[in-house]
Amino acid sequence: MLYILAIIAILAGTVVGLGWWGARRFFRQSHQAWATLEREAHARAWQPGDLEGLPQPVARYLEQALPPAGGPLRMARAKMSGRVRLSPESPWQTWSGRQIWCLRPPAFVWSARMAAKPLLPVFVRDGLLNGRGGLLVRLWGWFTLARAEASPELDLGSLQRWLAEAPMFPPALLPGVGLTWRAEGDDAATAILTSGEGQVQARFSFDSQGLPATCHIEQRPRQQKDGTFIPTPWMARYGQWMNQCGMLLPTQCEAIWLLDQGEFSYLRLHIDQADFF
Repeated sequence: MLYILAIIAILAGTVVGLGWWGARRFFRQSHQAWATLEREAHARAWQPGDLEGLPQPVARYLEQALPPAGGPLRMARAKMSGRVRLSPESPWQTWSGRQIWCLRPPAFVWSARMAAKPLLPVFVRDGLLNGRGGLLVRLWGWFTLARAEASPELDLGSLQRWLAEAPMFPPALLPGVGLTWRAEGDDAATAILTSGEGQVQARFSFDSQGLPATCHIEQRPRQQKDGTFIPTPWMARYGQWMNQCGMLLPTQCEAIWLLDQGEFSYLRLHIDQADFF
């Protein structure tokens, strides 16, 4: 009996040790990706005159979201938590992680730990680096469960994601090299982002307070079970606006596929802490 208990204890210790070391290894690689972003990031400063000529709802929003003048800033960083699911029938899984964004050029890295099952931690990292999207999913930080290399669809979807998440780091929505705005009436405007050879558009609608309520993208690549992609309407919802480090940003966001059978909400996140540097 003691022999069996000893074997169980050794196995349990091995599992815990593998998990601990795998987590350290995975997040060390994430820090290396973040360091790459820092080397590439370009600083941006702004003045009150930068809002001149913008569509009225955009100017009204940025007047609230930004100090009158600021910078130079290069990056934004956030500690996050939330829930995710793979299909409308799948259960929600909780996660916690960190994300870092470049204001210019458009780039980001998100790294998270999924609370899937006890003793079976799953680590996920995806991002946009040098205009290329990527995804990596590993059990214990060691065993690869999924890997998506750069492809035209993944690159496009990652650039669209950067633009949809830009209200979380509002200096990125200032007009300038690569970003322009098109008026869409009194309560909406379309952001047009050009980066490298790619160009994406997102239509932002603004609420009665002048803050972005939703972001619509008409054709965002949605990966199917066989690995192919289908252009699908997509939407983000923003909420719980708070002032963090002098910036007004949404601390809640929901990502939704607009399917023929209805809305499929697949990601909900909360920003626990944010800073800009």
